[in-house]
Amino acid sequence: MNRFGIAALAIVGVFAVYKLSYPTYTYRYRMTVNVEVDGQLRSGSSVIEVNVSKQVRFLPDVNPLGYAERGEAIFVDLGKGRNIVALLASGAFAEGIDHHAFIVTKHFKMNLFDDRQLASLPGLRGRWELARDDLPTLVTFANPSDPTTLRLIAPDQLEQTFGEGVHWRGIVVEMTTDAVTTAIQAKLPWVTKLTSGLSGGTVIVSPGKFTLNGPYFKKA
Repeated sequence: MNRFGIAALAIVGVFAVYKLSYPTYTYRYRMTVNVEVDGQLRSGSSVIEVNVSKQVRFLPDVNPLGYAERGEAIFVDLGKGRNIVALLASGAFAEGIDHHAFIVTKHFKMNLFDDRQLASLPGLRGRWELARDDLPTLVTFANPSDPTTLRLIAPDQLEQTFGEGVHWRGIVVEMTTDAVTTAIQAKLPWVTKLTSGLSGGTVIVSPGKFTLNGPYFKKA
């Protein structure tokens, strides 16, 4: 074997050792938003994938775990041009940008610095309803084709927002192996442009103010 072949084998070996020492664990869950409209249940759902990776700590302030998400916001058609969108963020102004990465581990009360619990992530199973404090930020669009018509809403104010007969019925989370959903662009056509390019991964948060950010609607 020539020196190039030996070098290639060495690189493969180093990579294999690295992956064994710093593995990535993946799991998926389906989040379903339920709203009652005139006695009928209206729902929308999204499958979200979370990857948790052990990381080399070059500096003391580097988190030993890295998190990455794939998924999209949830669009619920309420009829008569009305809608609710559950963002990939939480808080009064969507300031909780990592919200969806920790929904599952919070529910199962996991300590991911324990290697055994970390390795158990892909095998998690279960179904539960989110507590009020764990809900994502909710918005509505007067015109889904125009992002400037966005309005923040609260689950206990749906009748004031949409009229009589519209009631919040909660959000259910269920572990799944289904494929990550890719349907939000059909409902909100401007999302593709908002999330394209380098700026699509940037989140700008202003205290006490909502700012339109691409990762609120889609993370790749």
